[in-house]
Amino acid sequence: MPQINQQATQGQIDPQFFTAKYLVPIAEKKWFVLICMLVGFTLALPVSLMVNPEYSSTTITQLETPRAQMISKVTEKIASQKGDRAYMMAAIERMHSSTFRTEVLKIIPKRLQIDLETPLSITGQLKTKIISPSPEQGMITPESLIKLSNRIRIKGDNGKGTIRITGTTFAQDMATVLVQSYIDVWVAMNMENNKRLIRHELDFTKSQRNEYFQKFQEAEKALRSFKQAYEIPPALSSVTDMELQSQLDALQSKVKNAKDRYKRIDDIFLDLSRKEKSVINNIKILNPPQEPLHPSKNTKLLIIFMGLLIGAAVGIIPILAWDYYRGNIRHKKDIQGAVDIPIIGSIPPIK
Repeated sequence: MPQINQQATQGQIDPQFFTAKYLVPIAEKKWFVLICMLVGFTLALPVSLMVNPEYSSTTITQLETPRAQMISKVTEKIASQKGDRAYMMAAIERMHSSTFRTEVLKIIPKRLQIDLETPLSITGQLKTKIISPSPEQGMITPESLIKLSNRIRIKGDNGKGTIRITGTTFAQDMATVLVQSYIDVWVAMNMENNKRLIRHELDFTKSQRNEYFQKFQEAEKALRSFKQAYEIPPALSSVTDMELQSQLDALQSKVKNAKDRYKRIDDIFLDLSRKEKSVINNIKILNPPQEPLHPSKNTKLLIIFMGLLIGAAVGIIPILAWDYYRGNIRHKKDIQGAVDIPIIGSIPPIK
């Protein structure tokens, strides 16, 4: 029975064993651990002061189908329709393009240009602070385009037809400026693209309008020549001769059809001309960017905590290693492992 109880005891976790083997050695050398933690704190504090908090600003936009692509009658009111998946993906890809980012870099203020020179990562910030580079203002390079791309997150929601744009900066008031710059460039380029679509349709419609007008004039000329040849008054639309009446009806029908076709294409041409002069922006700002009140990410406390943690680890690991190397007996399991003799009792401490 004692052997069974001993085996059951060995299968269980003994808190006293862990306390004696790990906590007691650390407690005996607690001042060394505290000194290591103090050193870790001393090294982490200046690092935390060199790392800046990040501020983020977000806007939610809704992209609608451009009116130039929507089929409608001249007098019909066009209702707004959210853009399909392909149209939204094309817009997002356009904002990720180097051409788009180049236009953004052209309009952002100098303060924001300087802010973009510092990477968001902790190592990147430390490297920038130590080296202290002097960025050349106004120079647009592939590196500056990459740095701008790292500060912007663009995410589309195909179901709702919305696009979320989030900008991150170190300066609190520059996060809104960054997002607004993206919106301004996007709206300007999108308006120009919508006008280009209308101009393409307008040019095609104009050529068709000229062609139909020429056919209409040719039909009228043929009708006038026929009436003059048979001395039929211009205002007269019917004659007594059946054969002449048949020819007259055919010419008049041709004039009417040519006039109707010209009238329809002329209405379309006038409608497209009106659209070209008053192109409506199909980007709607649902939630405009707001200046952040609090940092979106602040790693100062995390760096200090990691310094304390690393300092404690630097102090604890050698203490436990040295205690294991010396082979100190701190628990009854140490005796059993050393001499393989069962313990029959314990001597209480003498006070």
